[in-house]
Amino acid sequence: MKLKRLLFTALMLTFFVSLKQNTYAQTGAAVPGLEIFDIAMTNLLNDYNIKGGQLALTYKGRLIYSRGFGYANTATSTLVQPKSIFRIASLSKPVTSIAILKLIEEGQINLNDHVFGVNGILNDPIYQNYLDIAVSNITVKNLLQHTGGWDSYYSGDAFFGNWTGTNSPFAITSMMGVTAPGSVETTIQYVLENTYLDNNPGTTSAYGNIGHAILGQVIEKVTGQGYENYVRDSILIPLNITNMHLGRTDLINQLPMEVNYYNNYNSTVSSIYGVAGGVPGAYGGYCMENLGAASGWVASAEDMCLWLAAVDGFSSKPDILEASTIAQMSTPSTQYNGFGMAFYLNSFDNNWFHYESLYSTCDGELARRGDEISGVILLNTKANVGNVQGAINDILYALPSVITTWPTHDFFLDVQEPTNNFIVSLYPNPTSEIITVVTDAKSIGSSYIIYDNMGKTVLSGIINEATTSIAVLNLSGGIYLIKVGENSIKTFEVIKN
Repeated sequence: MKLKRLLFTALMLTFFVSLKQNTYAQTGAAVPGLEIFDIAMTNLLNDYNIKGGQLALTYKGRLIYSRGFGYANTATSTLVQPKSIFRIASLSKPVTSIAILKLIEEGQINLNDHVFGVNGILNDPIYQNYLDIAVSNITVKNLLQHTGGWDSYYSGDAFFGNWTGTNSPFAITSMMGVTAPGSVETTIQYVLENTYLDNNPGTTSAYGNIGHAILGQVIEKVTGQGYENYVRDSILIPLNITNMHLGRTDLINQLPMEVNYYNNYNSTVSSIYGVAGGVPGAYGGYCMENLGAASGWVASAEDMCLWLAAVDGFSSKPDILEASTIAQMSTPSTQYNGFGMAFYLNSFDNNWFHYESLYSTCDGELARRGDEISGVILLNTKANVGNVQGAINDILYALPSVITTWPTHDFFLDVQEPTNNFIVSLYPNPTSEIITVVTDAKSIGSSYIIYDNMGKTVLSGIINEATTSIAVLNLSGGIYLIKVGENSIKTFEVIKN
């Protein structure tokens, strides 16, 4: 019955989105057969007044769809590109969890290690004066499962301060005697010294930021590296993810290729720097640098899909964790059967997922489905009307059910994996004048199409001999996609100087 309802919902969505006007500019290669996702994302932006967003989809570990929608910067009319980067908020938490699980596999820490106390991992003097003696019972496993004992619903969130009923970040730095905005260490120290746990460790699941902020400190302590450096060098770079970073608070320090953020509430909050008057929440209402391991990463949807394909437990692509670790990670905790050690879980469908949301900044979601379809949606605007999360869920869960045939290309690769009956390569890349396509004799007569970053066909033709030269002199500089072949299609990313 559940499957029938899902299919019915998807069919209704197909009918519904087909009636609406597609008005938002789209970048990235258009994918024949997946136009329904173009329409649905455009409708999402229109319906909820979202300035810009991304959707990336994988099927069996292959990136089959990656497109940008709307604006990265409305003032300059800069469009969101597939490789634009967004604040991913709480999607940072599973990134941290995977790093911890990797360290456990390497034998550097254990799930049941205590975090605080004289024999704990974080036995530094600044963390020894905790108000609640139960803090000494917190384990690494507790923090992974959100059972460390804190509950922001009752005691607030020190990273966001008076938005959630606690002291503001600026007030915390003042009380701790440090220059605003302080540091993650200062925030953790303040929480330990000034608050009691809401629950005994290991007894109650309560989602929050403080636990993963502490896990970031655990990573630094056991590796001797900065948190970002360890995650980048040990996990991201081996996966060929090179443009994922910890974010920055102030707009003036915006990362290259990062989108701007918009607040449909048109509200302001108190500044983490203590300056007079209100500031936009995204730029000074909280400290990205301090959120770090909890909510501080900036990434593209397709890079998050690449990362997800490396931890999803499917055999289509190699995982960076052992099968036994992934099985343990995806086992619900005894305190809450909807969460494991990195993701929310739907055991009925074998789906894993995680939401992201930052006040005055962004929304989004990561979804790893049991049918090997995964997707990431990132938005650069906090909606102020309706149920944007429901619309995101419709795109990631309902719409894939109406697709009967999935593409065979892989945008993760400059060249797809070779097949026995189709061989093709190209050079030089980058290029300024000519792209040379080299194929075997069986491929002569195949077509080629070059798309620009709006998904528009800019060149097309026939591979008329084993070595075919394509003139690109008249194309503007930028990134293009070239598809070769009708059946065993291969896709290349071409950089035109």
